[in-house]
Parts: sequence; C-alpha cells; structure tokens
Amino acid sequence: MSIGSWDPAADAAAHSVTLDPDTLQKLLAFSRDNQLGALDSLIDGAQSQALAGLMKIDHDQWLAAAEAMSNDDVLHLLRFFAVAENLPGWEAGAESPVIPLARTLRRRGQKLDKDLLRWLREVSENRYLPYGPL
Repeated sequence: MSIGSWDPAADAAAHSVTLDPDTLQKLLAFSRDNQLGALDSLIDGAQSQALAGLMKIDHDQWLAAAEAMSNDDVLHLLRFFAVAENLPGWEAGAESPVIPLARTLRRRGQKLDKDLLRWLREVSENRYLPYGPL
C-alpha cells in the first residue's frame, strides 16, 4: 500500500474528468496488456488524482459510454476499475464503474463467468462488485 499526497489542483481536475474515448482506451489497455498488477507504479501522482474522478461519474454516463464499446473492451475496463479501486483515492463502493460495466454485459447476454467473479473477489474488497447494492 502506498500513501499518496494531496494536490488541490489535481483534486479540482478530478471533478472535471470526462469519459472521452481516448482515455478509456488507455485505461482498458492496462488490462489488455496484462499490466493490472503494476497500476500503482504506472498511474501515480497528479495523474492518479485526476483519473480517480472517473470513479464518481454517474452510472448512466458509464452505461452510455459502454454502448459504443465491444464486449471485450467493456470487460477490460471492468477488470481495470476493479483493480484501480485499490489505488489511494480511487475507492468507490456502490458508485464503482464496475457496476454499470457489468450491467452492460448482462444486458447484452454475456454473463460474468465463475472464474471472473472469483477473480473480482480476490482483487477487490468492494462488497458491491460486480452488481451493486442488492
């Protein structure tokens, strides 16, 4: 576990972060390229604080953004955010982007298999993953 430092400018930037396709592609590449185990060293400082704002974006916006994505891309983002929630300042609880991403896959008829559900429990202590508060 690492302890981050607070930067007021980065904190303000975190509240203005948006779901642009370029950022989402960069984030899902961490999963696609098997770099999830090194997120704490790959995303740090002000960049981490700014991107942490993605964890608080409304679920409806996540659902809309996921509509244009392939199932594989949605799955990679789901995996990224499950691990990223362990980064300092990225905790999201019931607001986690994993929840609307899992909902998108479920609406498309793609169930989360047992191996993925088991993996989610291993990498995250968020009790709301993957389906939100029941």
